[in-house]
Amino acid sequence: MFGKVHPSVMTEIRSRLRSVDAGATPPRNRLVLKSLLAILIGVNVALGLLLLYIVFLQAPYFNLQQVDVAGNSRLSREEVVEASELEAGINLLTVNLGEVAQKLQRHPWIRTTSVYRRLPGRIVIEIEERTPRAILAAGKLYYVDERGEVFTRLFPGDSVKYPLLSGVRPADLDAQGSEVREMIKISLALLDLLTERKGSGLDLRSVAEVRMDLDQGLALVTKSGRTVLLGKGNFAVKIDRYEKLKRFLTRRKEWHNARIIDLDFEDRALVRSGAGRVQG
Repeated sequence: MFGKVHPSVMTEIRSRLRSVDAGATPPRNRLVLKSLLAILIGVNVALGLLLLYIVFLQAPYFNLQQVDVAGNSRLSREEVVEASELEAGINLLTVNLGEVAQKLQRHPWIRTTSVYRRLPGRIVIEIEERTPRAILAAGKLYYVDERGEVFTRLFPGDSVKYPLLSGVRPADLDAQGSEVREMIKISLALLDLLTERKGSGLDLRSVAEVRMDLDQGLALVTKSGRTVLLGKGNFAVKIDRYEKLKRFLTRRKEWHNARIIDLDFEDRALVRSGAGRVQG
Protein backbone atom coordinates (compact mmCIF):
# COMPACT_ATOMS: atom_id res chain seq x y z
CA MET A 1 0.00 0.00 0.00
CA PHE A 2 1.16 3.47 -0.86
CA GLY A 3 1.39 5.98 1.96
CA LYS A 4 -0.20 9.39 2.00
CA VAL A 5 1.22 12.05 -0.32
CA HIS A 6 2.59 15.00 1.49
CA PRO A 7 0.35 18.11 1.07
CA SER A 8 3.20 20.18 -0.30
CA VAL A 9 3.77 17.66 -3.08
CA MET A 10 0.12 17.71 -4.08
CA THR A 11 0.19 21.47 -4.18
CA GLU A 12 3.18 21.38 -6.53
CA ILE A 13 1.50 18.88 -8.87
CA ARG A 14 -1.70 20.95 -9.10
CA SER A 15 0.38 24.05 -9.80
CA ARG A 16 2.22 22.33 -12.66
CA LEU A 17 -1.02 20.99 -14.18
CA ARG A 18 -2.59 24.45 -14.16
CA SER A 19 0.48 25.90 -15.85
CA VAL A 20 0.30 23.22 -18.57
CA ASP A 21 -3.44 23.86 -19.22
CA ALA A 22 -2.92 27.59 -19.22
CA GLY A 23 -0.12 27.30 -21.81
CA ALA A 24 -1.99 24.87 -24.12
CA THR A 25 -5.34 26.58 -24.26
CA PRO A 26 -4.42 29.86 -25.98
CA PRO A 27 -2.76 28.25 -29.08
CA ARG A 28 -5.78 25.97 -29.56
CA ASN A 29 -8.13 28.92 -29.35
CA ARG A 30 -6.04 30.90 -31.79
CA LEU A 31 -6.14 28.03 -34.31
CA VAL A 32 -9.93 27.85 -34.11
CA LEU A 33 -10.23 31.60 -34.49
CA LYS A 34 -7.91 31.61 -37.49
CA SER A 35 -9.96 28.85 -39.16
CA LEU A 36 -13.21 30.72 -38.57
CA LEU A 37 -11.68 33.93 -39.86
CA ALA A 38 -10.42 32.19 -43.01
CA ILE A 39 -13.87 30.72 -43.66
CA LEU A 40 -15.52 34.09 -43.17
CA ILE A 41 -13.06 35.77 -45.51
CA GLY A 42 -13.59 33.04 -48.15
CA VAL A 43 -17.37 33.37 -47.94
CA ASN A 44 -17.13 37.14 -48.19
CA VAL A 45 -14.84 36.92 -51.23
CA ALA A 46 -17.14 34.41 -52.94
CA LEU A 47 -20.19 36.55 -52.22
CA GLY A 48 -18.32 39.61 -53.44
CA LEU A 49 -17.32 37.89 -56.71
CA LEU A 50 -20.86 36.63 -57.20
CA LEU A 51 -22.23 40.11 -56.63
CA LEU A 52 -19.64 41.54 -59.03
CA TYR A 53 -20.57 38.94 -61.68
CA ILE A 54 -24.26 39.78 -61.30
CA VAL A 55 -23.42 43.46 -61.69
CA PHE A 56 -21.40 42.70 -64.85
CA LEU A 57 -24.30 40.67 -66.26
CA GLN A 58 -26.57 43.68 -65.86
CA ALA A 59 -24.02 46.23 -67.04
CA PRO A 60 -24.65 47.50 -70.61
CA TYR A 61 -20.87 47.94 -70.93
CA PHE A 62 -20.57 44.23 -71.84
CA ASN A 63 -23.50 44.12 -74.28
CA LEU A 64 -22.78 42.93 -77.82
CA GLN A 65 -22.08 45.94 -80.00
CA GLN A 66 -20.17 44.52 -82.97
CA VAL A 67 -19.66 41.20 -84.79
CA ASP A 68 -16.57 40.89 -86.99
CA VAL A 69 -16.55 38.16 -89.69
CA ALA A 70 -13.43 36.86 -91.43
CA GLY A 71 -12.86 34.16 -94.06
CA ASN A 72 -16.18 34.61 -95.86
CA SER A 73 -16.19 34.85 -99.64
CA ARG A 74 -19.48 33.48 -100.95
CA LEU A 75 -21.42 34.26 -97.79
CA SER A 76 -22.10 37.84 -96.78
CA ARG A 77 -21.37 39.11 -93.30
CA GLU A 78 -25.10 39.34 -92.67
CA GLU A 79 -25.62 35.67 -93.63
CA VAL A 80 -22.87 34.55 -91.24
CA VAL A 81 -24.25 36.64 -88.37
CA GLU A 82 -27.74 35.28 -89.04
CA ALA A 83 -26.41 31.71 -88.95
CA SER A 84 -24.72 32.39 -85.60
CA GLU A 85 -28.10 33.32 -84.04
CA LEU A 86 -26.39 35.96 -81.90
CA GLU A 87 -28.93 38.37 -80.44
CA ALA A 88 -28.23 42.08 -80.72
CA GLY A 89 -27.35 43.62 -77.37
CA ILE A 90 -26.83 40.29 -75.58
CA ASN A 91 -24.36 40.38 -72.70
CA LEU A 92 -21.10 38.82 -73.89
CA LEU A 93 -20.52 37.12 -70.54
CA THR A 94 -23.61 34.98 -71.17
CA VAL A 95 -22.60 33.87 -74.69
CA ASN A 96 -21.59 30.20 -75.04
CA LEU A 97 -18.96 30.35 -77.79
CA GLY A 98 -19.07 26.58 -78.40
CA GLU A 99 -22.80 26.65 -79.07
CA VAL A 100 -22.37 29.58 -81.46
CA ALA A 101 -19.70 27.62 -83.39
CA GLN A 102 -22.00 24.58 -83.62
CA LYS A 103 -24.84 26.70 -85.00
CA LEU A 104 -22.52 28.19 -87.62
CA GLN A 105 -21.33 24.77 -88.79
CA ARG A 106 -24.90 23.75 -89.51
CA HIS A 107 -24.78 26.12 -92.47
CA PRO A 108 -24.03 24.04 -95.58
CA TRP A 109 -21.42 26.47 -96.90
CA ILE A 110 -19.39 26.63 -93.67
CA ARG A 111 -16.84 23.84 -93.15
CA THR A 112 -15.14 25.03 -89.94
CA THR A 113 -15.45 28.04 -87.67
CA SER A 114 -13.83 29.67 -84.64
CA VAL A 115 -15.57 32.17 -82.38
CA TYR A 116 -13.77 34.59 -80.06
CA ARG A 117 -14.93 37.05 -77.43
CA ARG A 118 -13.32 40.50 -77.41
CA LEU A 119 -14.47 42.39 -74.35
CA PRO A 120 -16.15 44.66 -73.71
CA GLY A 121 -18.61 44.33 -76.64
CA ARG A 122 -17.22 42.49 -79.67
CA ILE A 123 -17.48 38.94 -81.10
CA VAL A 124 -15.06 37.72 -83.81
CA ILE A 125 -16.17 34.89 -86.14
CA GLU A 126 -13.62 33.21 -88.41
CA ILE A 127 -14.97 30.70 -90.94
CA GLU A 128 -13.67 28.39 -93.64
CA GLU A 129 -16.10 28.07 -96.52
CA ARG A 130 -16.56 25.03 -98.69
CA THR A 131 -15.28 25.29 -102.25
CA PRO A 132 -17.47 23.75 -104.99
CA ARG A 133 -15.57 21.47 -107.34
CA ALA A 134 -18.38 19.87 -109.28
CA ILE A 135 -22.14 19.51 -109.57
CA LEU A 136 -23.75 16.15 -108.87
CA ALA A 137 -26.94 15.26 -110.73
CA ALA A 138 -28.90 12.80 -108.56
CA GLY A 139 -32.57 13.61 -109.01
CA LYS A 140 -31.70 17.19 -108.04
CA LEU A 141 -28.51 19.15 -108.55
CA TYR A 142 -26.02 19.32 -105.67
CA TYR A 143 -22.70 21.02 -105.12
CA VAL A 144 -19.73 18.75 -104.36
CA ASP A 145 -16.80 20.22 -102.45
CA GLU A 146 -13.06 19.60 -102.79
CA ARG A 147 -13.26 16.66 -100.37
CA GLY A 148 -15.91 14.88 -102.36
CA GLU A 149 -18.72 15.78 -99.96
CA VAL A 150 -22.20 16.57 -101.25
CA PHE A 151 -23.10 19.60 -99.18
CA THR A 152 -26.03 21.57 -100.61
CA ARG A 153 -28.60 21.76 -103.39
CA LEU A 154 -28.39 24.31 -106.14
CA PHE A 155 -30.99 27.05 -106.08
CA PRO A 156 -32.04 29.57 -108.72
CA GLY A 157 -29.20 31.96 -109.40
CA ASP A 158 -26.44 29.57 -108.25
CA SER A 159 -23.50 29.13 -110.61
CA VAL A 160 -23.51 26.07 -112.86
CA LYS A 161 -20.00 26.64 -114.23
CA TYR A 162 -18.62 23.44 -112.73
CA PRO A 163 -18.01 19.94 -114.15
CA LEU A 164 -21.11 17.75 -114.08
CA LEU A 165 -21.13 14.34 -112.37
CA SER A 166 -24.00 12.00 -113.24
CA GLY A 167 -25.06 8.37 -112.98
CA VAL A 168 -26.04 8.37 -109.29
CA ARG A 169 -29.63 7.71 -108.28
CA PRO A 170 -31.18 9.67 -105.40
CA ALA A 171 -31.55 6.44 -103.40
CA ASP A 172 -27.80 5.77 -103.75
CA LEU A 173 -26.95 8.89 -101.75
CA ASP A 174 -28.45 7.32 -98.63
CA ALA A 175 -28.11 3.58 -99.25
CA GLN A 176 -24.54 3.67 -100.57
CA GLY A 177 -23.29 7.01 -99.33
CA SER A 178 -19.70 5.93 -98.64
CA GLU A 179 -19.35 4.23 -102.05
CA VAL A 180 -20.79 7.27 -103.80
CA ARG A 181 -18.38 9.58 -101.98
CA GLU A 182 -15.42 7.39 -102.93
CA MET A 183 -16.54 7.42 -106.56
CA ILE A 184 -16.85 11.20 -106.41
CA LYS A 185 -13.27 11.44 -105.10
CA ILE A 186 -12.07 9.31 -108.02
CA SER A 187 -14.00 11.59 -110.38
CA LEU A 188 -12.35 14.69 -108.92
CA ALA A 189 -8.92 13.07 -109.33
CA LEU A 190 -9.78 12.42 -112.98
CA LEU A 191 -10.89 16.03 -113.43
CA ASP A 192 -7.57 17.20 -111.98
CA LEU A 193 -5.74 15.03 -114.49
CA LEU A 194 -7.81 16.43 -117.37
CA THR A 195 -7.05 19.97 -116.18
CA GLU A 196 -3.31 19.24 -116.34
CA ARG A 197 -3.67 17.92 -119.90
CA LYS A 198 -4.91 21.18 -121.34
CA GLY A 199 -4.66 21.16 -125.12
CA SER A 200 -4.40 17.37 -125.38
CA GLY A 201 -6.83 15.15 -127.24
CA LEU A 202 -8.91 14.72 -124.09
CA ASP A 203 -8.95 17.60 -121.61
CA LEU A 204 -11.42 19.28 -119.27
CA ARG A 205 -12.70 21.71 -121.91
CA SER A 206 -13.78 18.84 -124.17
CA VAL A 207 -15.76 17.01 -121.45
CA ALA A 208 -19.50 17.57 -120.97
CA GLU A 209 -19.97 15.25 -117.98
CA VAL A 210 -18.45 12.45 -115.94
CA ARG A 211 -20.76 9.46 -115.59
CA MET A 212 -20.27 7.35 -112.48
CA ASP A 213 -21.15 3.69 -112.12
CA LEU A 214 -20.51 2.11 -108.73
CA ASP A 215 -19.68 -1.21 -110.40
CA GLN A 216 -18.09 -0.29 -113.74
CA GLY A 217 -16.35 2.94 -112.80
CA LEU A 218 -16.16 6.20 -114.76
CA ALA A 219 -17.05 7.25 -118.28
CA LEU A 220 -16.54 10.62 -119.94
CA VAL A 221 -19.13 12.12 -122.24
CA THR A 222 -17.47 14.62 -124.53
CA LYS A 223 -19.10 17.74 -125.93
CA SER A 224 -18.91 16.14 -129.37
CA GLY A 225 -21.13 13.28 -128.13
CA ARG A 226 -18.56 10.52 -127.65
CA THR A 227 -18.58 8.24 -124.61
CA VAL A 228 -15.17 7.23 -123.27
CA LEU A 229 -15.17 4.32 -120.80
CA LEU A 230 -12.29 4.54 -118.30
CA GLY A 231 -13.09 2.19 -115.43
CA LYS A 232 -11.80 2.91 -111.94
CA GLY A 233 -8.14 3.76 -112.30
CA ASN A 234 -4.91 4.03 -114.29
CA PHE A 235 -6.41 7.06 -116.01
CA ALA A 236 -3.16 8.63 -117.27
CA VAL A 237 -2.27 5.52 -119.29
CA LYS A 238 -5.79 5.26 -120.69
CA ILE A 239 -5.85 8.90 -121.76
CA ASP A 240 -2.51 8.40 -123.54
CA ARG A 241 -4.10 5.45 -125.31
CA TYR A 242 -7.07 7.64 -126.25
CA GLU A 243 -4.76 10.18 -127.92
CA LYS A 244 -2.98 7.47 -129.88
CA LEU A 245 -6.29 5.98 -130.92
CA LYS A 246 -7.54 9.37 -132.07
CA ARG A 247 -4.48 9.87 -134.27
CA PHE A 248 -4.83 6.36 -135.69
CA LEU A 249 -8.52 6.74 -136.57
CA THR A 250 -8.02 10.25 -137.88
CA ARG A 251 -5.46 8.96 -140.39
CA ARG A 252 -7.99 6.36 -141.49
CA LYS A 253 -10.70 9.02 -141.65
CA GLU A 254 -12.81 7.05 -139.17
CA TRP A 255 -12.56 9.27 -136.11
CA HIS A 256 -15.80 11.11 -136.79
CA ASN A 257 -17.65 7.77 -136.68
CA ALA A 258 -16.33 6.76 -133.25
CA ARG A 259 -19.17 7.04 -130.74
CA ILE A 260 -18.19 4.72 -127.86
CA ILE A 261 -14.54 4.22 -126.92
CA ASP A 262 -13.83 1.58 -124.29
CA LEU A 263 -10.37 2.09 -122.75
CA ASP A 264 -10.91 -0.12 -119.71
CA PHE A 265 -8.37 -2.70 -120.89
CA GLU A 266 -4.70 -3.25 -120.13
CA ASP A 267 -3.31 -2.84 -123.63
CA ARG A 268 -6.01 -2.05 -126.17
CA ALA A 269 -9.16 -0.09 -126.91
CA LEU A 270 -12.54 -1.07 -128.26
CA VAL A 271 -14.34 1.40 -130.50
CA ARG A 272 -17.94 1.30 -131.62
CA SER A 273 -19.12 3.47 -134.46
CA GLY A 274 -21.93 3.73 -136.99
CA ALA A 275 -19.93 1.45 -139.30
CA GLY A 276 -19.53 -1.34 -136.74
CA ARG A 277 -16.72 -2.18 -134.34
CA VAL A 278 -13.05 -1.27 -134.55
CA GLN A 279 -10.51 -2.79 -132.18
CA GLY A 280 -7.09 -1.17 -131.69
